[in-house]
Amino acid sequence: MKKLFILLVLMFFAASTNVMADSKVFNLKLQSYYGTNMLSAEKAFAAAVEKESKGSIKVVVYSGGELVPSSQILNAVKTGTIDMGRGMGHHFTESKIGSVESGLPMSWTSVQEAEDIYEKYGLRKIIAEEYGQLGVKYLGPVWAAPYHFLGKRPINSIKTMRSMKVRAVGASAKMLKKVGVNPVNVPVEDIYLSLTTGQIDGVLYGSAFEYKETKFYEGARFFNNTPILDPIVDTLVINQKVWDALSPEQQKIVQAAADVLRSSYYKWISGEDKKTLNELFKNTTTNFSDSDMKEMTKAALDVWNDEAAKSPRNKAAIELIKKAAKDSGRL
Repeated sequence: MKKLFILLVLMFFAASTNVMADSKVFNLKLQSYYGTNMLSAEKAFAAAVEKESKGSIKVVVYSGGELVPSSQILNAVKTGTIDMGRGMGHHFTESKIGSVESGLPMSWTSVQEAEDIYEKYGLRKIIAEEYGQLGVKYLGPVWAAPYHFLGKRPINSIKTMRSMKVRAVGASAKMLKKVGVNPVNVPVEDIYLSLTTGQIDGVLYGSAFEYKETKFYEGARFFNNTPILDPIVDTLVINQKVWDALSPEQQKIVQAAADVLRSSYYKWISGEDKKTLNELFKNTTTNFSDSDMKEMTKAALDVWNDEAAKSPRNKAAIELIKKAAKDSGRL
């Protein structure tokens, strides 16, 4: 009888422990690098997680710089200063593959192509390995905005750009130089003045909506509808200890919400882009020819190869991107 009593007590405490574990509420902080007016996707993610977890996971969303500098999001998630982060790999100096992850010029030119490269060709697995090595759990890519030209006069060909002063930086500038364009490097805070005063003739910066938000359209009204990259890719990560503390069911809920977040922001900004085109850039969109697209993709190879040389993982990722470009006929 005494042994039976002890067994029942142990079973009771075990059951109580499970109830306590299951009833634990996770209060998580998620910081994005976007401003307060562009957090609809993150807020939808938070709402979905709370609803599907029946309130056992609550996510509070913070805007860029609100808790930590945006460039420090990855380190803050790793150390537990914040629990989750939406950032851009290109901004994370800890990651050798960050620029490849965010998207090099001409890496992919549609959401479907990006989806195929990440999932079918295997880029997502390579990126996940990189973040795992950096000490965080990778929840996947988030499609951000496309990357287009805006000009004071139509930018409809490589030939046209060769007679223009176009602001471009980094890998995109290097690609443009390879096709005979001489890009100029202007700090972001000086782009507006440079456009409105005619110091530059065009800019490669973002999407139609972003050109509206920055008011760059006041100095340049000709939008080119062919992307140099579509989409730019953000990253969603969670603290590894927080992830490990979640139950398998809770992990499934968070991952499912992250998979939805991947496309929800892009759908939102695509709608804003469409409205902006009709409002500000109506009848001014122009496109590059297929031959120009192929020429720029070939020029981008040098940029890709530079990134491939940084690590074995980068090399594997670039090989996937090259194969996809060949399969699509862009190379």
